[in-house]
Amino acid sequence: MAFLGILVAAVSGAVIWYWRFKMIREAGNEIIDSVERMRGAYRRGKRRRQAEAAPLASIADPAIAAVAFFFCLAKEKPMYVDAAKDVVRSHMTGIIRPGDMEEVLVFGEWASKNVTSPEDPIRRFRDLWMKALDMQERQQLIGIAEDVAAVGGGRTKEQDYALQTLRRSLMN
Repeated sequence: MAFLGILVAAVSGAVIWYWRFKMIREAGNEIIDSVERMRGAYRRGKRRRQAEAAPLASIADPAIAAVAFFFCLAKEKPMYVDAAKDVVRSHMTGIIRPGDMEEVLVFGEWASKNVTSPEDPIRRFRDLWMKALDMQERQQLIGIAEDVAAVGGGRTKEQDYALQTLRRSLMN
Protein backbone atom coordinates (compact mmCIF):
# COMPACT_ATOMS: atom_id res chain seq x y z
CA MET A 1 0.00 0.00 0.00
CA ALA A 2 2.84 2.38 0.80
CA PHE A 3 4.35 1.54 -2.57
CA LEU A 4 1.09 2.49 -4.30
CA GLY A 5 1.04 5.85 -2.44
CA ILE A 6 4.63 6.58 -3.49
CA LEU A 7 3.80 5.65 -7.09
CA VAL A 8 0.72 7.95 -7.16
CA ALA A 9 2.76 10.80 -5.62
CA ALA A 10 5.56 10.33 -8.18
CA VAL A 11 3.12 10.24 -11.12
CA SER A 12 1.19 13.30 -9.88
CA GLY A 13 4.52 15.13 -9.28
CA ALA A 14 5.64 14.28 -12.83
CA VAL A 15 2.32 15.50 -14.21
CA ILE A 16 2.59 18.79 -12.28
CA TRP A 17 6.18 19.38 -13.42
CA TYR A 18 5.24 18.50 -17.00
CA TRP A 19 2.40 21.06 -16.85
CA ARG A 20 4.75 23.72 -15.40
CA PHE A 21 7.35 23.18 -18.13
CA LYS A 22 4.60 23.32 -20.73
CA MET A 23 3.43 26.71 -19.34
CA ILE A 24 7.03 28.03 -19.38
CA ARG A 25 7.41 26.90 -23.01
CA GLU A 26 4.14 28.61 -23.98
CA ALA A 27 5.23 31.83 -22.24
CA GLY A 28 8.53 31.69 -24.13
CA ASN A 29 6.70 31.15 -27.41
CA GLU A 30 4.46 34.15 -26.70
CA ILE A 31 7.51 36.32 -26.03
CA ILE A 32 9.14 35.14 -29.25
CA ASP A 33 5.89 35.77 -31.16
CA SER A 34 5.60 39.32 -29.81
CA VAL A 35 9.24 40.04 -30.70
CA GLU A 36 8.64 38.71 -34.22
CA ARG A 37 5.49 40.87 -34.54
CA MET A 38 7.44 43.97 -33.47
CA ARG A 39 10.21 43.09 -35.92
CA GLY A 40 7.62 42.63 -38.68
CA ALA A 41 5.98 45.96 -37.84
CA TYR A 42 9.37 47.68 -38.02
CA ARG A 43 10.09 46.11 -41.42
CA ARG A 44 6.63 47.02 -42.74
CA GLY A 45 7.14 50.61 -41.59
CA LYS A 46 10.52 50.71 -43.29
CA ARG A 47 9.07 49.36 -46.54
CA ARG A 48 6.11 51.77 -46.30
CA ARG A 49 8.50 54.72 -46.07
CA GLN A 50 10.37 53.43 -49.10
CA ALA A 51 7.11 53.01 -51.01
CA GLU A 52 6.01 56.52 -50.05
CA ALA A 53 9.17 57.94 -51.55
CA ALA A 54 8.81 55.84 -54.70
CA PRO A 55 6.39 58.13 -56.61
CA LEU A 56 8.81 61.03 -56.28
CA ALA A 57 11.76 58.81 -57.19
CA SER A 58 10.14 57.95 -60.53
CA ILE A 59 9.93 61.58 -61.68
CA ALA A 60 12.60 62.53 -64.23
CA ASP A 61 10.97 65.56 -65.91
CA PRO A 62 11.63 68.93 -64.23
CA ALA A 63 8.15 70.24 -65.10
CA ILE A 64 6.43 67.24 -63.49
CA ALA A 65 8.78 67.57 -60.51
CA ALA A 66 7.77 71.22 -60.20
CA VAL A 67 4.06 70.36 -60.28
CA ALA A 68 4.56 67.71 -57.58
CA PHE A 69 6.45 70.25 -55.47
CA PHE A 70 3.71 72.87 -55.98
CA PHE A 71 1.12 70.39 -54.68
CA CYS A 72 3.31 69.58 -51.67
CA LEU A 73 3.45 73.30 -50.99
CA ALA A 74 -0.32 73.71 -51.49
CA LYS A 75 -1.03 70.80 -49.16
CA GLU A 76 0.08 72.98 -46.24
CA LYS A 77 -3.30 74.76 -46.63
CA PRO A 78 -5.68 71.86 -47.36
CA MET A 79 -8.73 74.11 -47.80
CA TYR A 80 -7.13 75.87 -50.76
CA VAL A 81 -5.69 72.93 -52.72
CA ASP A 82 -8.27 73.32 -55.50
CA ALA A 83 -7.53 77.04 -55.85
CA ALA A 84 -3.80 76.24 -55.87
CA LYS A 85 -4.47 73.65 -58.60
CA ASP A 86 -5.97 76.42 -60.75
CA VAL A 87 -2.90 78.61 -60.12
CA VAL A 88 -0.59 75.76 -61.09
CA ARG A 89 -2.65 75.06 -64.22
CA SER A 90 -2.55 78.71 -65.32
CA HIS A 91 1.20 79.10 -64.73
CA MET A 92 2.18 75.77 -66.31
CA THR A 93 0.07 76.30 -69.46
CA GLY A 94 3.02 77.34 -71.62
CA ILE A 95 5.36 74.78 -70.11
CA ILE A 96 3.33 71.56 -70.25
CA ARG A 97 1.50 70.50 -73.41
CA PRO A 98 -2.25 71.15 -73.11
CA GLY A 99 -3.05 67.49 -73.84
CA ASP A 100 -0.88 66.34 -70.95
CA MET A 101 -1.87 69.03 -68.47
CA GLU A 102 -4.64 67.16 -66.67
CA GLU A 103 -2.60 63.97 -66.43
CA VAL A 104 0.41 65.84 -65.02
CA LEU A 105 -1.77 67.63 -62.46
CA VAL A 106 -3.39 64.39 -61.32
CA PHE A 107 0.00 62.66 -61.09
CA GLY A 108 1.54 65.59 -59.22
CA GLU A 109 -1.33 65.62 -56.75
CA TRP A 110 -1.09 61.85 -56.27
CA ALA A 111 2.71 61.90 -55.86
CA SER A 112 2.48 64.63 -53.22
CA LYS A 113 -0.09 62.84 -51.06
CA ASN A 114 2.45 60.89 -49.00
CA VAL A 115 5.07 63.61 -48.73
CA THR A 116 5.28 64.83 -45.16
CA SER A 117 7.20 68.04 -45.73
CA PRO A 118 7.51 70.38 -48.72
CA GLU A 119 11.29 70.36 -48.23
CA ASP A 120 11.50 66.68 -49.23
CA PRO A 121 10.83 67.27 -52.94
CA ILE A 122 13.25 70.22 -52.91
CA ARG A 123 16.03 67.94 -51.70
CA ARG A 124 15.02 65.22 -54.14
CA PHE A 125 14.66 67.43 -57.23
CA ARG A 126 17.39 70.00 -56.58
CA ASP A 127 19.95 68.31 -58.85
CA LEU A 128 17.36 67.72 -61.57
CA TRP A 129 16.33 71.38 -61.56
CA MET A 130 19.94 72.61 -61.42
CA LYS A 131 20.86 70.56 -64.51
CA ALA A 132 17.72 71.14 -66.56
CA LEU A 133 16.76 74.76 -65.80
CA ASP A 134 18.61 77.97 -66.56
CA MET A 135 18.64 80.89 -64.12
CA GLN A 136 15.52 82.52 -65.60
CA GLU A 137 13.55 79.25 -65.42
CA ARG A 138 14.65 78.75 -61.80
CA GLN A 139 13.40 82.23 -60.96
CA GLN A 140 10.14 81.40 -62.72
CA LEU A 141 9.86 78.19 -60.63
CA ILE A 142 10.35 80.21 -57.44
CA GLY A 143 7.77 82.78 -58.61
CA ILE A 144 5.15 80.10 -59.28
CA ALA A 145 5.89 78.54 -55.89
CA GLU A 146 5.36 81.92 -54.23
CA ASP A 147 2.04 82.32 -56.05
CA VAL A 148 0.94 78.84 -54.96
CA ALA A 149 1.90 79.62 -51.35
CA ALA A 150 -0.01 82.91 -51.48
CA VAL A 151 -3.30 81.20 -52.38
CA GLY A 152 -5.84 81.62 -49.59
CA GLY A 153 -4.09 84.49 -47.86
CA GLY A 154 -0.69 84.67 -46.23
CA ARG A 155 1.85 81.88 -46.24
CA THR A 156 2.20 79.38 -43.44
CA LYS A 157 5.45 78.96 -41.53
CA GLU A 158 6.15 75.70 -43.35
CA GLN A 159 5.58 77.33 -46.73
CA ASP A 160 7.93 80.20 -45.85
CA TYR A 161 10.61 77.77 -44.78
CA ALA A 162 10.13 75.68 -47.95
CA LEU A 163 10.39 78.78 -50.15
CA GLN A 164 13.57 79.87 -48.37
CA THR A 165 15.01 76.39 -48.86
CA LEU A 166 14.02 76.48 -52.54
CA ARG A 167 15.68 79.88 -53.04
CA ARG A 168 18.85 78.77 -51.27
CA SER A 169 18.98 75.53 -53.24
CA LEU A 170 18.40 76.97 -56.71
CA MET A 171 20.09 80.35 -56.50
CA ASN A 172 23.42 79.29 -54.99
